[in-house]
Amino acid sequence: MVNYIVLYKIRKRVKKILKDKISDGELATTKTSCLGCLADDISWEIYYLMKEKKEEG
Repeated sequence: MVNYIVLYKIRKRVKKILKDKISDGELATTKTSCLGCLADDISWEIYYLMKEKKEEG
């Protein structure tokens, strides 16, 4: 079962990190870049890595 509260917290933190990196010039963006989409993809990957680690331990 997906814990959407944890996923939301991860997404919020990832989005903040991405915004900070963009403002510092560490990440390049284009006019068609979707920051929310990128944050969603990264958040899901982190969530599943955390879930996998929890199941192993």
